[in-house]
Amino acid sequence: MWLFGPGSRPRADPTAVTLRKVGWRLALLTVGLLCLLVVALGTVVYGITRQSQLQSLENTLKSRAQHSPFIDLMIRSGPQEPVYVPGRGTPDLNGVFFTVIDAQLNVLGESGPFNPPLVDQNAARAEANGADPTFTQQARDGQDYLTYSYALYSPDGSVAYVVQASISESQLRADLASLLRGLIIVGVIGLVAAGGISSVLVRGALAPVRASWRRQRDFVADAAHELRTPLAIVRTGAELALSGGSSLDQQQALEQTLVQTTHLTRLVDSLSLLARADSGVLTMERGPLDLAAVTREIVEGMEILAEDGDQRLTLSAPEPLPVQGDSSRLRQVLVILLDNALKYTPAGGTIVVAAERAGGKARLTVTDSGPGIAPDQLPRIFDRFYQADASRTGRGMGLGLAIARTFVEAHGGRITAGNLPEGGARFTVALPLSP
Repeated sequence: MWLFGPGSRPRADPTAVTLRKVGWRLALLTVGLLCLLVVALGTVVYGITRQSQLQSLENTLKSRAQHSPFIDLMIRSGPQEPVYVPGRGTPDLNGVFFTVIDAQLNVLGESGPFNPPLVDQNAARAEANGADPTFTQQARDGQDYLTYSYALYSPDGSVAYVVQASISESQLRADLASLLRGLIIVGVIGLVAAGGISSVLVRGALAPVRASWRRQRDFVADAAHELRTPLAIVRTGAELALSGGSSLDQQQALEQTLVQTTHLTRLVDSLSLLARADSGVLTMERGPLDLAAVTREIVEGMEILAEDGDQRLTLSAPEPLPVQGDSSRLRQVLVILLDNALKYTPAGGTIVVAAERAGGKARLTVTDSGPGIAPDQLPRIFDRFYQADASRTGRGMGLGLAIARTFVEAHGGRITAGNLPEGGARFTVALPLSP
């Protein structure tokens, strides 16, 4: 929305700009928190997967190293016999390569295609001195290898050989790289989706705030508009009364002042009532009552107004309608609806009031034979200060139907408006029936 200042230069509505900034900040905060969550979750998944795969690789290497037929053959040959080592370049199953070292750290043979042999001297020295089997890592020809070192003992308990079994970590690295790429892709897609979703959610969450702000701004503008005319008349009347004119002019001015003061009093009372309803302090003295009887009483009291306007007012209330409610508030709802119907029904027209049971509720309908309500104006007919098209305008403050809706909803009911196919408007009130 644009506001226009001096020189008709448009400027953005500061409220809209502020709400837009708040929306962006909330969306960015949401995405930022999700980003931290995704990074933390991805780190945990990557760490657990890496540890699991490394543990699996270690178990595979240890199992192959301790149960390889090559090692069994070496053990059977005895420490004094030449050690049998497969031909160079022939790995054991699962890609495991062996290197056999004597107690003096001399390489007796290997099954891998390495030149010089793939040997971890520090691990071999530790095993020759009786250390426990260990896992270490080595690098050769641009690849990383996991090495498992353990000792073979002679009958006298001394270390006869040190066996080092090695396996490439390239597959492990490739799997972890694929996992990392997958996590990054999924994370990016998730963050983009989260950004879009959070933007939609934030926009939806702020929509009531925007609507409330617009209603408040419209309310202030409409209230100022409604107050301006009667205040101007009151001021004019007071000035005329003070000007020392004729007694007749002064009396007419005072009468106009009284009429507009009464109008202002009703307007202020209505605004005060709606303000109390908005703040949740509107009091309701609930008690059992018969909606049909209340409707008959109000209709009988307003028949004289219908006769004065050459209108016909009919009622259908065939059975009692017990409800729990505030008698004075519900009477006011009926008066507002009937007053509205009387205003817009032409001379010779008919107003039909019906109070009946429908769908397990007490239903009250007020139908007039006036011009009806334009379809595009029906959604706003209960808004404050809203008056429909020219045929239904200029005869009130636009607060009556808003007050009626407030009272009906405070009773747990619902009020709706619609048009009849043959013309005319119909207002329907549905209230819960008492057990």
